[in-house]
Amino acid sequence: MQPKDVGGQSGYVNFAALLKPGIGNSEDDNPTIRWRDVGKKGDLRVELHYGDFKTGHGRQAALCLYKQDKPQAQYFVPLSEMWMYDHGESLAIMAPEIAKRLYGFVTKDDCYRVLDAVLDYLDDLRKSPPEPEFLKCSTLNAFLQSCDDEGLEFFAEKNGKRII
Repeated sequence: MQPKDVGGQSGYVNFAALLKPGIGNSEDDNPTIRWRDVGKKGDLRVELHYGDFKTGHGRQAALCLYKQDKPQAQYFVPLSEMWMYDHGESLAIMAPEIAKRLYGFVTKDDCYRVLDAVLDYLDDLRKSPPEPEFLKCSTLNAFLQSCDDEGLEFFAEKNGKRII
């Protein structure tokens, strides 16, 4: 029996597939929501984003790394993959691939800079709040206002008469 894809709906997560650097990093079919800037390390910027990174865990927070002069080349470290950056073996696999994605080539200094950026801001990722959409107001008044905004009419009937 073959293991299912990382992004499958079965709930199965193939952790070996997650060790492939760059999984879930296709920006074209995977737009993210930028939440805030968390810092920088050398010429690398680090931001907190929310999105579905095809890891099998749905929408979640992620660190977004990119070079200041080349923001289109990004690398995401999703919350569900955070554990991998705490193990030496996976760091040795990931760092050169991340550096290659961000810089186009790999040097020892770039690998260390990437590792420093990821490791320095993992705690910010761990402490990230839920996605902003989740925190939106969900009171009855907010619901009624959203109905008005969309041109919908919401009402309740009691004994054949409208009460709302």
